[in-house]
Amino acid sequence: MTGDDFAAVDHATYLDAKRGLDDRSLNREVLDAFAAELPADPAILEVGAGTATMVQRLRDWGVVEAGRWVAVDAHEPALSVGRDRVGDRLGDLNVEFRVADAFECAAATDERFDAVVGCAFFDVVDAAPAVEALSAVAPLAYAPITYDGETTISPADPEDDAVLDAYHRHMREYRPGGPEGATALAEAADSVVAAGPSPWRIAPPYSPAERTVLSHLLDTIESAVGETGYDASDWAAQRRAAMADGEITYQAENRDLLVRL
Repeated sequence: MTGDDFAAVDHATYLDAKRGLDDRSLNREVLDAFAAELPADPAILEVGAGTATMVQRLRDWGVVEAGRWVAVDAHEPALSVGRDRVGDRLGDLNVEFRVADAFECAAATDERFDAVVGCAFFDVVDAAPAVEALSAVAPLAYAPITYDGETTISPADPEDDAVLDAYHRHMREYRPGGPEGATALAEAADSVVAAGPSPWRIAPPYSPAERTVLSHLLDTIESAVGETGYDASDWAAQRRAAMADGEITYQAENRDLLVRL
């Protein structure tokens, strides 16, 4: 197994581990608005599907019980985890998996869908081109857990401001969506049907899954900040030690949106 394979397996583990965090963070009013827009047997395209936790969640919660769900992700190892767990049917819902770039998939298909779903997706892409590309295949997009510009870790550390400023700078310079991905999507869309907060909060005592997620998030911050030229290794070591002792709380401000494309 190559280093890239290990990274992909780690990513899949993280995606599965954060399911409970997403479950409690999703804004139910926005989700209800999404459900109200769907026909009885919808055709849905999910972009950035990861390990297919979203299709399972919406099936389990009775939001989408029948119809067709096409799960697209460019990362085959993560999508394989979802495919192995979900298979090609969830009750009366047919599920199809495609390893592809979301926008290349949208450009190459003649299919039409009732909606696009992208969980934690629209803050890692450039919103305006994304809306343009996806509007060719669906009139509606449900975008839960879209980052909305602020991360905090408590209790405070003297280096927090410098590290988190560098982290947000990395988002602006290296990640198309940037730290204001939710705002960018709302501005790029034709209209906003519903929107509401969906903050992530991980506080002690941590479950094993929360510990996995928090460890991954600290690794992500340290790596991203390092790409800006700032050495956050001492900060990260202190934060990991505090996490091991069950002493830190992590919060990220996200926003759920339902938009017309």
